[in-house]
Amino acid sequence: MAITEEGGVGPRMFQQILMHVGPPEDLLRASHCDFDDIPRLGEEEIDRLLRSLENIDIFTERLYDYTANDIHVSSFLDDDYPEMLRTLGDPPPLLYYMGNLDAWSNKYVALVGTTRATQAGLRLTVDLARAFIRQGVGIVSGLAAGIDSAAHLAALKEQGPNIAVLGCGLLNIYPPENKSLAELIAKSGLLISEYQPFKKVSKSGLVLRNRLISAFSSAVVVVQVGKETKGELKTAAYALKQAKPLFYCDPEEDLSSEAIKDSPGLIIKDVDSVDDIVKYMV
Repeated sequence: MAITEEGGVGPRMFQQILMHVGPPEDLLRASHCDFDDIPRLGEEEIDRLLRSLENIDIFTERLYDYTANDIHVSSFLDDDYPEMLRTLGDPPPLLYYMGNLDAWSNKYVALVGTTRATQAGLRLTVDLARAFIRQGVGIVSGLAAGIDSAAHLAALKEQGPNIAVLGCGLLNIYPPENKSLAELIAKSGLLISEYQPFKKVSKSGLVLRNRLISAFSSAVVVVQVGKETKGELKTAAYALKQAKPLFYCDPEEDLSSEAIKDSPGLIIKDVDSVDDIVKYMV
């Protein structure tokens, strides 16, 4: 926690440190020269990292505070860390979560889409979520407005496995109007973030959380592509990079091939396609 929350160490740098310096017990004994050969780690960054290690007791206390808020932490080096994330080139050093950790052993499909969903898009999202859950497949999404929220709400109503991956801290829910939804998911499913609990939302955080949405899933379904902002296509791009089956829906029958040319996938028509999607899921 010290090097990620205070030391400025992100996912890729964390992997570099593990390779060059070793596990945490070696890191605590490391000096400035042990970091000299790590690419993109300059003098200021090394100083900041070492200062964070000097304050390790502070983070022990902070961990107790998180636990008091029902927030748990799993590190990349822990046995309970999700195996599907270990295969990423940039796995989160830490995962902060609320809810049932065993939930990520289920099979999931990612249902994502525009925050400016139409009624047709929302109805299709609910129908798809219900159909997947009745097939024993859980729902993972990003707690955004629109399609994401509809997917989570449908999963809750069906009492199915439900994972929300955040681009902010667990105690700083974005969008704020989804705080109640997040609390419901945490009670029966899993609320996950790679960011410290009080971290405010950022554009980069929202983009990067998409790689985790895809990683937790066995297939990605983009239910509706937005007309202007198209953050859902970031998840589609990660799906292709991670070799996950990728599907698009076209609830308004206006999806152009040009809109998805950079992240091509199979266009499905309705909930009857769920059976076929499940067959693709590994």
